[in-house]
Amino acid sequence: MAARKTTIDWARIELEYLAGEDSVREIADRHEISDTAIHKRAKAQKWVRPVCTRKPANQRAPKPGPPAPSADQPTESPAIADRGRQLVARMMDELDTVTSHIGELEEAIEEDCEGDRTGDRRAAMMKAISLDGRANTLKTLSLAFKTLNEASAPQGKKAAQQEAAKAVAGRFRQIGPPTLKAVK
Repeated sequence: MAARKTTIDWARIELEYLAGEDSVREIADRHEISDTAIHKRAKAQKWVRPVCTRKPANQRAPKPGPPAPSADQPTESPAIADRGRQLVARMMDELDTVTSHIGELEEAIEEDCEGDRTGDRRAAMMKAISLDGRANTLKTLSLAFKTLNEASAPQGKKAAQQEAAKAVAGRFRQIGPPTLKAVK
């Protein structure tokens, strides 16, 4: 483990924080302190950070989804399951983003709800990003993923054998009844 610094360059940290180019975690890692310490100092000294317009480094560009099924074509269950799996994956990425930026979200909620008379709105917003809410979201997504996989699972052994037998039997079926032709 690295030796702890005895002096922290808060002036430099403040400049980097106010510049808004890097995340608080990146600044904290560079100065070998916790991001919580930076958040506490920023709140105590009322540092105002500009709104971040760049995309976080850990967030991937969204993949284009599958084309919407046309009305005249019925959609098979494997296609529905595949689209469902892609949706679950996108929602898991979103949950990961929220979880990795929880401190910044809490700080933004605190700043946004600062002038409210009652704490109802703040409480609702904090509940939405709470650990309990995120755990329930993960549980629901896991259950949906399991259901999608079971729905698109291959059929049982007996049904698979019957399908294979039908495919083989189709190759040997008669073309039609024999016909008599007069030969001259």
